[in-house]
Amino acid sequence: ERELLSSGHAHGAGTEGAGPDSDSFQATHFGSFVRQLNLYGFRKVPGWVGSDEPGDAGGWLHFRNPNFRRDRPDLLLRIKRLTRANRQRLAAGLEVRSRQPSRFQQ
Repeated sequence: ERELLSSGHAHGAGTEGAGPDSDSFQATHFGSFVRQLNLYGFRKVPGWVGSDEPGDAGGWLHFRNPNFRRDRPDLLLRIKRLTRANRQRLAAGLEVRSRQPSRFQQ
């Protein structure tokens, strides 16, 4: 969790002195991370309970997005940030544009 919610500095080996990666998500509070998931169309799976282990802060939360699937990088292009303007475009049947694919999506 510490690495996932880091303040932008990598915690892995070989990254000393490296600045934040512009392709990575950065948050300092778990609520901010969940808010970002929701903005990109990820929804919490109701009733899904992970295993609680001794010393663990709680069960796992499971979020799902139909366009986020293993071995399907082509679907990532369909994940859009659901801003008010984008929701209005979708409701009107218009296309929602996104950024150019990153080097990982090509």
